[in-house]
Amino acid sequence: MKIISNKLRVAFVSVVAILAVVLSMVFSPATMAAEEGFSFALSPMEEKIVLNPGDEYTSSLRLYTTTEFDTGIEYQILVVGYYVDESYNNIYEECTDERCEMAKWIKIESPLEGRLSPGEEVTIKYTINVPKDAPGGGQYASIIVRADRIEDESDTGEDGGNGAKNVKSAIKEIRRIAYTIYAEIAGNIVRQGEITNTSVPSFLLSGDITGSSSVKNTGNVHGEAKYKLQVFPLFSDEEIYTNEEKPVGRTVLPDRTLYNEITWPNTPTFGIYNVVYTVEFEGVTAQVKKMVIKCPVWLLFIVIFAVISLVIWLILQIKRRREAARE
Repeated sequence: MKIISNKLRVAFVSVVAILAVVLSMVFSPATMAAEEGFSFALSPMEEKIVLNPGDEYTSSLRLYTTTEFDTGIEYQILVVGYYVDESYNNIYEECTDERCEMAKWIKIESPLEGRLSPGEEVTIKYTINVPKDAPGGGQYASIIVRADRIEDESDTGEDGGNGAKNVKSAIKEIRRIAYTIYAEIAGNIVRQGEITNTSVPSFLLSGDITGSSSVKNTGNVHGEAKYKLQVFPLFSDEEIYTNEEKPVGRTVLPDRTLYNEITWPNTPTFGIYNVVYTVEFEGVTAQVKKMVIKCPVWLLFIVIFAVISLVIWLILQIKRRREAARE
């Protein structure tokens, strides 16, 4: 019997050791990579318009630099078609869809290249000439700004003529950003869609409470999906969190399915909640109501450890009583 008791004590110590290792892994510090800033931006980033066949439409956007870098940028402006693939990844130059035809209708009225110093800005003007025979439905295009940062300007010391000295510039490409135009061409417009895979997890170990869904646009023009998330205490109707007044909106293009998630930011570490997740698109509504339990990993291990410890303690007590009774 002493051998059995010793084995139980060894098992108990092993459980404690395993728990310590697991908790050390859970609470070990994580390394976060800093996000690199950018030296230029566009305002606004998109425009949604309704046009008629034969229309001429003129608008503009603003390109500006920040003061993050000590040197300016050299930029180029391109007009390309815009769409997304089946996985909803952006398609620009490679776009061959008929809904990218608008790129051919756009003319940039401003210089197609230039240079900006830190803190400077320029207005980019453009005109859309819609063909008179343009079919009704959605048309999509992007104005791309490709910018290079002037890394360094160094005096070579050589005479470049007329008393001027030659200057060499080292150019490093930073990135490109896009201004997207969503156009609805008047005519035979079809607005319809489907909402599928609407869900909210019932149990969470970590992270934020999240509602997810897939919205499919089966019409011929873009539409706006609206997402609402409401969180209530288990025994109360008073909202803890809601975005009902300002629901999240996502644009869904024709013949495409958009998967999207909406979260309650900074969800408390532990709690039991009633969650209502609602999605609306083109007159269709999908809603999930569910009780959600959030229990952190460390608390779950403590509960498991407590249960195992209690079981081992009970077994030890039973063994001791049996041994005492036999003596």
